[in-house]
Amino acid sequence: MEELPVYSAQGIFYAFIGCIALAVAWFAGRASAQRPLAAFNQAVDRWRKGDLQTRIQVFDPHTPIGRLSFAFNDMAAKLSLREAERESVLRVLREGEERLQIAQDVAGLGIWDWDHLTGEISWSAQMFQLVGLDPATADANLSLVWRELIHPEDRAWMEQEVRRFSRTLEPLAAEYRIIREDGSVRWLLMRGQSLPDPSGKPVRTVIVNLDVTSSKDSEVRERFLLALSDKIRDPDRPDEILMMVAEALGSHLGVNRVGYGDVDDTTMVLSTLVDWHTEDAPDVSGRYPLRSFGPALCGDLRSGRAAVFDDALSDPRAEGHYAAYAALDCIASISVPLVKEGQLRAALYIHSGTPRRWTQSEIELVRDVAERTWAAVERAKSDARRRLLINELNHRVKNTLATVQSIAAQSFKAGEPKLARETFEARLFALSKTHDVLTRENWEKVNLHDIAEEAMAPYRREQVERFVIDGPALHVPPRIALPLAMALHELSTNAVKYGAFSADSGRVAIHWDLIEGWDEKTLVLQWQETGGPLVRTPTRKGFGSRLIERSLSRELSGKVVLDYRASGLMCTISLPLPMAQESLARAASFG
Repeated sequence: MEELPVYSAQGIFYAFIGCIALAVAWFAGRASAQRPLAAFNQAVDRWRKGDLQTRIQVFDPHTPIGRLSFAFNDMAAKLSLREAERESVLRVLREGEERLQIAQDVAGLGIWDWDHLTGEISWSAQMFQLVGLDPATADANLSLVWRELIHPEDRAWMEQEVRRFSRTLEPLAAEYRIIREDGSVRWLLMRGQSLPDPSGKPVRTVIVNLDVTSSKDSEVRERFLLALSDKIRDPDRPDEILMMVAEALGSHLGVNRVGYGDVDDTTMVLSTLVDWHTEDAPDVSGRYPLRSFGPALCGDLRSGRAAVFDDALSDPRAEGHYAAYAALDCIASISVPLVKEGQLRAALYIHSGTPRRWTQSEIELVRDVAERTWAAVERAKSDARRRLLINELNHRVKNTLATVQSIAAQSFKAGEPKLARETFEARLFALSKTHDVLTRENWEKVNLHDIAEEAMAPYRREQVERFVIDGPALHVPPRIALPLAMALHELSTNAVKYGAFSADSGRVAIHWDLIEGWDEKTLVLQWQETGGPLVRTPTRKGFGSRLIERSLSRELSGKVVLDYRASGLMCTISLPLPMAQESLARAASFG
């Protein structure tokens, strides 16, 4: 493209007017020239006002004024065309600059222009945005400003790299960190190229900076999550998994505390299960009502959202509840909930003792860690339940075979074969019904009311209530459920033969209660018969009595008292339920 002049069409025209001014003056004194000269002066005025399409009317092309007008109009046409071309080129340049600016803004590119002869550095508006500075208030020495922004760990090598770059024409490529005025750390990707003078020395450098914090954070997050997943794959205890997670997450984020707790959705009370903290932070294991931290936190957790506070002591969402945050040294926090079937079940939380602006990447990391942790804990709990089930099943099979062997020996010892077979089958049936209840509960704890209902079901009559079952809700382990079921079966069989169920008016009441002691709980169950025939103390113990005493007294360290009252048999069974065993069971299943 032809190089454009530095002057405008109007300037050229005015120069042309100066050249013909003398000729115009010469004609001015002649009357015949006054009308054309008036038209000429009007055209000049319109040109001065910016009307580049103005032309002079030619009255007589054969006169000097006519020829001068032709020359004027020809020059004006050429200058108008030249001006139009100039405006077109300027418009293209402006559009190109606008597109370049839009591209820079969309890509987030911050541009340097570095003049090595003067040492002057200029930044684009996007560069100031990248580093979080206001161009109007920033120090004029941008080289010094840039050095102060660089992360202390990256400053020395980045200054050395830039000094080297000012002496070479090789491309510059580097990744470094800056710390903005708000305390946030950002990763910048720097690319640069120098322009040489005729001797080949760099005289000017253009540097492009791009914020790559998001991709760097994603890379770091994926590495951390991968390492954490490998670390928690093998442990089979939930508390061990949680402590590994808390320690790894706390060290990675540099926080004071990481914890995990179960939450009662009704009372909104969190019970800590793991509390990892730095040496200077106190242990805060215990139970905490979440409502004391304000409705904002409770609302986020219940709805499945992460509750995030950068500075709880100045956050209006925590107004009126600042004391609760200060008491736990919980100034900045992220809490991620576990919601199942619409119920808040647990929460993973991290605390910082000082205000901290959490990044979206950090929030996403805590959420990802929580999901992987819960999956690992559920796997460990499932494995623990499966091992417990297998061990309990093996133990129960051995005990069941021993029980069957004893039942067979006592049932077929003497007497009528048919009666002996019926007795044997009835006892096996009672044993199988209890096994059905245990199977439904995966051979874990069984509802005592279900055990009693199964034992007494054969003696229920339409419209006649032969028995009453009463007692608080209580779940017992299989080692207690089976002997109790067999004892209830033997007692009901005896009631059919000799006791309350042998008469139409007979009734049986089964009641139990739980008595708490210093280091154990005691289950006390009573069997009371009324309305049957007169009861007399037997002269010898039958197999049923011996089975009850052997299975409950010897195997479970319980106590059995048979009171043969005239009004009806009363059997009182006392079984210890050590609290230590219950605590161990809870720890094994982790909830």
